[in-house]
Amino acid sequence: MIHKFSTKAEAFGIPDPKQVLWQVSHFEVRTGTDIIAPSAPSVPTKDEQDTTDALSHAKLKALMARTPDEVQAWVATSVKDTAALQDAVTTLAIAVGILARRL
Repeated sequence: MIHKFSTKAEAFGIPDPKQVLWQVSHFEVRTGTDIIAPSAPSVPTKDEQDTTDALSHAKLKALMARTPDEVQAWVATSVKDTAALQDAVTTLAIAVGILARRL
């Protein structure tokens, strides 16, 4: 059987025998007859894991799904106090941090 997970903890939580593979945006765990070779688990780099973690960040995912006009409207209606502003800046900083690594 082949399972897909967004976090390392979920992937390695599957009981042995298993084969864990990093597939750009998720962990793929193969069990039973789907194991392709007896090998050590493939562990993603820090950048790969950080990208996966960022992609599973709920507020960032919601922001990614919006058009520029929708983002502008969201900021105008949602960012009303210091706490909301800090939350919005944190979400944007996560995205900028991931994107900056690719420059």
